[in-house]
Amino acid sequence: MENYRLTLLSLFFTFSVSMSLLAQPRQQTTVTKHVSDNPSLAVVSFEGPSSGKEQLLRVLQKCGWFRVLPESQAARAQIKLQVQYRENQHSYELLVSPVGQESFRSSAKHENLNEASFLAVDMILGKLFNVPAYCSSPIAFVMPGRNDMREIYSCFLDGSGQSRITNNAAISTEPNWGHRNALVYTLARNNTLSVVLVDMQNRRQRVVSNTQGLNSSASLSPDGRRLALTLSRDGRVDLYLKDLTNNQNLRLTNDIYVESSPCWAPDGETICYVSDRIGKPQLYLMSTGGGQARRLQLGGNECVSPTWSAVSNKLAYAGKSNSGQYVIAVLDMNEKNPMPQIITVAAGDWEAPSWAPDGRHLVCVRKSGSSRDLYLVDSWLKVFSPISKGAKLALPAWAPAY
Repeated sequence: MENYRLTLLSLFFTFSVSMSLLAQPRQQTTVTKHVSDNPSLAVVSFEGPSSGKEQLLRVLQKCGWFRVLPESQAARAQIKLQVQYRENQHSYELLVSPVGQESFRSSAKHENLNEASFLAVDMILGKLFNVPAYCSSPIAFVMPGRNDMREIYSCFLDGSGQSRITNNAAISTEPNWGHRNALVYTLARNNTLSVVLVDMQNRRQRVVSNTQGLNSSASLSPDGRRLALTLSRDGRVDLYLKDLTNNQNLRLTNDIYVESSPCWAPDGETICYVSDRIGKPQLYLMSTGGGQARRLQLGGNECVSPTWSAVSNKLAYAGKSNSGQYVIAVLDMNEKNPMPQIITVAAGDWEAPSWAPDGRHLVCVRKSGSSRDLYLVDSWLKVFSPISKGAKLALPAWAPAY
């Protein structure tokens, strides 16, 4: 098993425990990967109804960490599973045997079959590769409704488990997670904009910013204590930090340009954001204490929608290519002078990326024809698969594992 762990990645976690919604564990992680393909995996024995087996295989395939082999090739698999499934309890008992390494047991149970399978695969990933809970973390997204309204929903990586988060009969948009139990979004209603914080455990909501003018592009810090957002208090569209413990604002930019779409570095000390100071949207870095901004050297085309992985310390964004198509690119922020790597090479406009909790995959929107569908993109192998089909969805945001 150690061979797989060292081949795929090494993860190190440090965090402190708190019970407050606004003070959640901060995760600091380093990921190193050296892969050209996924390890092969097969279910060599299964006890229980076939529905449990079919669902488990679907999630093992969908998660993007394994090359799932058919039964006829099971003997060749690098990782072998023996599974017992109890339908009345939706519980999985698994014996995981990496070839040449020590086997281990794992179990998962949930009142819903799909979610039981997500938990089971998350436990396998955690044991083999030390990956944070990934399959069981929800993805928030914006769905259109009647009369040009928008509401925020969530689903899992296979599109199942759709759940409605907002019910405002208004325009609810720009969802963003700080940690697993807290989400913020922009609410447009009665010709005003406000930022709303959602306690996902209790499904309680409260307005945290409603100053005159813009209140948008809100991004919650990893510890849940601060909010980076765009305000237009004096007619200028600038970036601010709001301390949610005392409601104090710190102005980060003060210029004639438009700043938006902030996202946080894993350590919570740096923000990446979009500014049009050179005439078109580009990405900039700034300390959360303020000071001089630094432009990321990404060429002259538009760069928007940055997202920063707390696990891999990689920055993904949507950039306009020379052909006019939007693509998803990734920067390794561990490097001194990171160079963008394009990870979507298929037709269509690829927009609004958001990192999955595993630091490897992203969810984004692929615009093709009249459809705007959610896609799961593997940043290592540059492959992708649809989460929705024929939908009109926008602005996905994947919840952290913690």
